[in-house]
Amino acid sequence: MYPDINDNLVVFVNDNDLWKYNINTKNIERLTNNLGIVTNPKISPDKRYVYFRLMTGKSGESSDIYSIDLERGNLTRVTYLCGKSTSRRMYTSIAGFDKNGNLIISTDAYYPFGTPMLYRIVNGNIEPLNLGPALNIIYYADYTIIGRNTIDMPHWKRYKGGTRGKILSCKNDDFKIIIDLESNVNSPMIYNDELYFISDHEGSANIYSTDFTGGNLKKHTDFKDYYVRNASSDNKKIIFQKSGSLFTFQNDIVEKLEININIPSVNIESRIVKATDYLTDYKINYTGNLIGLISRGQALFTGIKTGPVMNINKLKNQIIEFMNNNDIIIYNYNEENNQILLYSVDKTLKKFFDFKNGIIFSLKASPDGKYIAIGNNRFELFILNLENGNINKIDESESGTIDDFSWSNDSILLAYSYPESEYYGYNGSSSIKIFDLKTNKKYDATTPGAIDFKPVFSNDDNYLFYLSKRSLDPVADQLVFNLGYPKITKPFAIPVKENIFPLFSDIPEELHENTPGEYKLDNIVQLSEVFPVPAEDYANIIPVNNGVLLLHYPVEGSMKYYLFNNGEKTGNIELFDFKKKKSELYESEVVNYLISGNKKFLLIGKSSNKFIEREIETKKDEDINLTRLNITIEPMNEWKNMLYETFNLIKENYWSKEKVEELGDAPYLKYKKLLNKVSTRFELSDLIREMQGEYSTSHSYEIGGDLSNVESISVGKLGIDYEFKNNNYIITKIYKGDPSNENEKSPLLYTDIKENDIIKSINGVSLDAANNPDKLLSGHANEIITIEIGNRNKTKKYYVKTMIDEKYLRYREFVERNRKYVHEKTGDKIGYIHIPDMGMNGFNEFFRIYDREANRSGLIVDFRFNGGGFVSQLLLEKLSRKRIGYDVPRRGIITPYPVDSVNGPMVGLTNEYAGSDGDIGTHVFKLMGLGKVIGTRTWGGVVGINPKIKLLDNTTVTQPQFATWFKDVKYGMENYGTDPDIYVENMPQDFIKSRDVQLDTAIEYILKEMNDYKKLDLA
Repeated sequence: MYPDINDNLVVFVNDNDLWKYNINTKNIERLTNNLGIVTNPKISPDKRYVYFRLMTGKSGESSDIYSIDLERGNLTRVTYLCGKSTSRRMYTSIAGFDKNGNLIISTDAYYPFGTPMLYRIVNGNIEPLNLGPALNIIYYADYTIIGRNTIDMPHWKRYKGGTRGKILSCKNDDFKIIIDLESNVNSPMIYNDELYFISDHEGSANIYSTDFTGGNLKKHTDFKDYYVRNASSDNKKIIFQKSGSLFTFQNDIVEKLEININIPSVNIESRIVKATDYLTDYKINYTGNLIGLISRGQALFTGIKTGPVMNINKLKNQIIEFMNNNDIIIYNYNEENNQILLYSVDKTLKKFFDFKNGIIFSLKASPDGKYIAIGNNRFELFILNLENGNINKIDESESGTIDDFSWSNDSILLAYSYPESEYYGYNGSSSIKIFDLKTNKKYDATTPGAIDFKPVFSNDDNYLFYLSKRSLDPVADQLVFNLGYPKITKPFAIPVKENIFPLFSDIPEELHENTPGEYKLDNIVQLSEVFPVPAEDYANIIPVNNGVLLLHYPVEGSMKYYLFNNGEKTGNIELFDFKKKKSELYESEVVNYLISGNKKFLLIGKSSNKFIEREIETKKDEDINLTRLNITIEPMNEWKNMLYETFNLIKENYWSKEKVEELGDAPYLKYKKLLNKVSTRFELSDLIREMQGEYSTSHSYEIGGDLSNVESISVGKLGIDYEFKNNNYIITKIYKGDPSNENEKSPLLYTDIKENDIIKSINGVSLDAANNPDKLLSGHANEIITIEIGNRNKTKKYYVKTMIDEKYLRYREFVERNRKYVHEKTGDKIGYIHIPDMGMNGFNEFFRIYDREANRSGLIVDFRFNGGGFVSQLLLEKLSRKRIGYDVPRRGIITPYPVDSVNGPMVGLTNEYAGSDGDIGTHVFKLMGLGKVIGTRTWGGVVGINPKIKLLDNTTVTQPQFATWFKDVKYGMENYGTDPDIYVENMPQDFIKSRDVQLDTAIEYILKEMNDYKKLDLA
């Protein structure tokens, strides 16, 4: 992988390490050993050094540049940026070399968005080139050539959206776009004194060339099997990777390099890991003395207190359940099988049942051990008869999965939550239904229109309990004029037998019938009775003797749970007593809880995979020590399973059934052939992404996982820019942020340190050419440090606390600079809002300043760099308000009706980095007629995702599941984007001159629009 060439010297990556190879002598040498994940090596022009990007951290989330001296063998860390590697895009990388042989890198470390800019490294210090977004740079003859967005995109082949790679060229700083093809362009290079690159605009990635004006396009290779990737050249020969091998190209002849590495990889050796690090399911047995769990696809069960650990290592086990006779049910699916397995506690396989209807999401055995209820990913509900093996479908929804169900204790009834409607982004409605196994009939237990869930029968089967989000009592928003429903859930009870009074009836017990009758399920939709408790955010209900246990979570913000933040909710369990008719705290800080089949024990899950077992009657607790559970993993077996599961998830979830059928098994079989070449988890990641890319669709991601065992060391941030001048580190910019916002408080806020001051030392270590501030702050993020500052002919020592991330400070500078500029240029008439994404952060940013900016005579809405999400329609709803009146008080300020309606024209700004819901927000801004959009075509990815299953090592793989259709372009935004009304691109020369031509154009346009806009003035 990642080859580079200079004369006879070839460097490349294999087994996560850097290697060199001599084409003439065939000698091969390993240059690094287990540093992390080496990628993208580049040989210096003088052939003395090899620079490379090193990714560290468990999922390779951090990257920096290193070099190795080929003469002396010295390894040197060049940068201390901890540049992110989100979604494997690896935003800190090597861009090229200048004419003096100095290294140039691309990184987003100094920019508020994930957009790489170019920086020159001189004597270990970083100098901005101010050329705007770019990934590659080439100095050749009189030309400066940069590659903008020229990234290798194996996960999205034939990409045609706004960030497709383009190549720009210039003489005398006047850059022009010379290569802008219909599809992606990457790996720009000089070969044979011409400009060469990779493109897949004709369907498959191959090598092309043009002259230096972009003319005379020629195709030089014609591979149709696998993509040509990561090409580079020394002007005499091109080297590239394809299908796990390296090839050279010279004089239109392609030759495969036969490089034989006979050193075994340590990355494929079996190893032991902690089971608690990979828990995906856990259950308690009938008598409460065994716990079963799924970890990394292996099924384990052991005693609550102690005892041997039994392991059913049959990848991939997905679900574990105990039957009342202590037999164990395991759902197992892989390339060979999709089965429900029935084991005894001594690991004897008693029965197995093939399942041919997709992926099972949930299953539960009936108490009598005769049936298993099954809910799958295809919105279907089945019952498996364990005696004869018959699997019967009993219901199906058009709106969502049926995976929330419960058996009656006599095994006659199955109650389930049935999705009535579902909306992407929030819960739809659901009702409770009951299936009677005796009569083979379905009954409605609740009415549609609310969100009814967690059905469960009382221990005597007289009642069906459930939770429902239907107790509406709006709460006023504390910032925006709006009402919401943070707490609307209550528990309900339905009598399901004859002679059973409502649970909270005022009729004395002595007047009740002595014995309950048979089940009576006709017309029970009218019999629901609410528990006398306040509405909360209830999540679970479990019956116990004379009461129920209710788990509810606190109302809190969504930031830590959004997307892939992996926040873990904890709440309180309350015991509601039927006799007292009130609840009291039972247990706090609970993640989840389960009850044993005999109703005598609770398994209570706490944070960080800690568990206790509680005997319900005595309230005696037993800590469960799961840290003793280890599992042995075989990487090659896991990788085989992970590749298959990724494909199977695509086959099951990809939005277009027609495309899935068209491609069939070909994508999987194509890349399965290459599995024997994979020797590291990162190489598997690359293979998975190539397979995902066969579908040419957005949001095909592979995130997380165990890519590296080398820890990432964070670098402390001071929220400054500095330059190295006259052997001093001079502070050129202090980013102040907004102290009233979280994560935006400058570390230097409470000091008198100023711009142009000199940093003398950090933690007592003097700064010099070999020790820059970033290097001395490595390993000191979020720590109090001492910093010595020289200013006004004196030095002073300060104590400051560093940051782990200064992006928020840099973002605030970007926004406030633009807002101030707009206000100044328009005489305070025009407002400015930037929306960084369509998630929680963008929602916050919009409402933080909207009321101030909307109440001007016009508004510029900046969608540029919008990272997507799901709230665009909420923000557009606010922007679309038309002013039709005013509220006029005797004293105070006159306010518009509707509140915060804009009384003037609006203009949208966008660029190629606005994507996903940022694509949608930009397009609908135009479609709703809110104003013209200025900028460049957007990213072009509008097929949404909702990942629910992780791979064995906790990797999230996403499948494009929800296509987007609009009345004007139909499905046309996907893999294209939305075009601006007025095309304006910020070119490198604009960045050199610190000009934002897009913003200037927006200001000029909206001022003209103001002349024709009929404002609503108060008569």
